[in-house]
Amino acid sequence: MGDQTGERGQWRAGTSDRQAAAARLRAAAEEGRIDSVEYDQRLRVVETATSAAELERVLADLPAPTEPVLIQIGELAVTRSTVHTPAGPIPLRGSQWTVQDHWLADSKTPTWAIVLAIVGFFVVCALSLLFLLAKETRFHGTVDVAVSNGQRHYVARIPVYHQQQVHHIYQQVNYVRSLTAP
Repeated sequence: MGDQTGERGQWRAGTSDRQAAAARLRAAAEEGRIDSVEYDQRLRVVETATSAAELERVLADLPAPTEPVLIQIGELAVTRSTVHTPAGPIPLRGSQWTVQDHWLADSKTPTWAIVLAIVGFFVVCALSLLFLLAKETRFHGTVDVAVSNGQRHYVARIPVYHQQQVHHIYQQVNYVRSLTAP
């Protein structure tokens, strides 16, 4: 386990850290601070970074964001006044947020049941085929988070694999909605 009291650069980078770094790179590219080739090179480093120090090295020569990111919802980085999207910034005040989840449920015979049916066929014969009746249901899908303000509109499609992830995204959007009130 890592030492939580150590320097920040020694900490392991999490998904939200990498997403925030990618958002800073996008902003730098939009501002003309780095070209598309350099953006692609730096983005590859960010995507594979394992420590905060690696992320800091990639961003060292770029100006720090003027506002801290309050919450990250997929590729949407929300600050006190702006929603940063890959298509450009959208003002937070007065923005409208909608969420739609699209779920698929797959029912299949699990691998363990197939193996037991095959092995059991040689021991107990036809009774082992009852293992093939076992089914497991897997849920997967996406949650679409749409933000709009005037003529600006962006939809982030976030893949989800558990109902808890969907609930968490709804909580995040509700929090952001509370920030949009005047």
